[in-house]
Amino acid sequence: MTQVKNVNLDGATIKEIAEYIDDAGSTIARRAMAPYAEKLWRIHYNKDESKVVKYTLPPIVSKTKEEWEKEERPRTLQLFRDIMYGQMPGKPDSLTFELLSEKDDALDGLAIRKEIRINSDMKDGRHHHLDMLLYVPKNAKSPSPVFVGLSFGGNHAITPEEDVRIVNGIFHGSFKGKTYLGRVFGKRRSYALEAYNIVEAIKRGYAIATASYLQACPDHINGMRMSPFALVCPPEDIRTEYMVPFTESKGGKWLRPYSIIGAWAWCYSIMLDALEKEPLVDATKAITVGHSRLGKTALWAAANDQRFAGAISNNSGSAGASLSRRNFGENLRIDYWEKGTWLCGKIVEYIDNVEELPFDQHQLLALIAPRGIYVASATLDVNADPRGEFLSLKAASPAWKLYGMPTMENEEWPAPDTPIHNGVMHYHLRTGKHAITAKDWANYYDFADRLFGK
Repeated sequence: MTQVKNVNLDGATIKEIAEYIDDAGSTIARRAMAPYAEKLWRIHYNKDESKVVKYTLPPIVSKTKEEWEKEERPRTLQLFRDIMYGQMPGKPDSLTFELLSEKDDALDGLAIRKEIRINSDMKDGRHHHLDMLLYVPKNAKSPSPVFVGLSFGGNHAITPEEDVRIVNGIFHGSFKGKTYLGRVFGKRRSYALEAYNIVEAIKRGYAIATASYLQACPDHINGMRMSPFALVCPPEDIRTEYMVPFTESKGGKWLRPYSIIGAWAWCYSIMLDALEKEPLVDATKAITVGHSRLGKTALWAAANDQRFAGAISNNSGSAGASLSRRNFGENLRIDYWEKGTWLCGKIVEYIDNVEELPFDQHQLLALIAPRGIYVASATLDVNADPRGEFLSLKAASPAWKLYGMPTMENEEWPAPDTPIHNGVMHYHLRTGKHAITAKDWANYYDFADRLFGK
């Protein structure tokens, strides 16, 4: 695999990027997978609760918090790394933070805005950068708590301010089989304002730190080749399966040890590294947040990096908050064949027999204990299995109980638009579709208020 000095490929044309990341092999691989993935949606997609088979969840077995912290938690975390999300590599040789711009009267005087470039560099000259957009309440009397996350549309899409720079990033539009440059798609500014609800966050006293998920790691079968993982991982380990000779992969001898969700989660941590250097922010009060595939990412980031004070999963569904064993809505089999590199290679051994998984997603949530957790669902988001998301949070309760904290163990799935919270465990079922909305955010501010004693 060719290595490049600047994996962002700044200034490259669409054609040049396509030639690098969207090679002939990946096109063939996607075309081969697409019909099978479509059949899985038709044949193995269940949205009938009566067809959910009985299942038994792997238990959380620790009797004390010390046993959990020293034995079960590390063991569970490693299982998720080995089987689902892949390994989490170390930091680059150099991690530096460059102030690109600062505006002290942002949002009509409500906020201070900074654009900070997070530079990852290796001694051999290889480089990646991530442009973080930060808004902080201007008149805060002390450093502000902060929500940290990646966005789909890019920094320019989630702010009403039109002087925020547009960042590069690419994704694969599977519905048309083409590769797009984020800058082309990103000419529409301010079209996803509810995604981070920045103005209301500032009014509630919270900072927002976000970056484009496309710049962090392109949402493409070969995305890891243009992510920080191209710097810190062995090149042979971020190959996509079609690149690996059959003689090497036969019999499971080679399985890709990294994933795109892992790369996104890794970027949450380097964003927190940058925020620890920012005097306007209280980085000890940072909460990961994400919607859909980035909800999965927010959970995985907080599971790995215990500096985060909490995590918010918004409609994360399969391989996120919902239980795999329920086989309701989108499932691991569909995830693998439609978005194969989101998860690491080992998951292929379990997509047809999820009951053999040595864990389920309630144990992912448990990895966040005793910190704060919020799982949110939507009534029309059948794909994400709203009931399964709640049941997962409920089944994670023993981890918080080890710390003598209130839990969800005696709660029932609530009616729509009636949030429930016990201690630092929160859940709501919003009326509506698969989305993150201002209504969701209002609940997240309340969650943070309780978590931080505001």
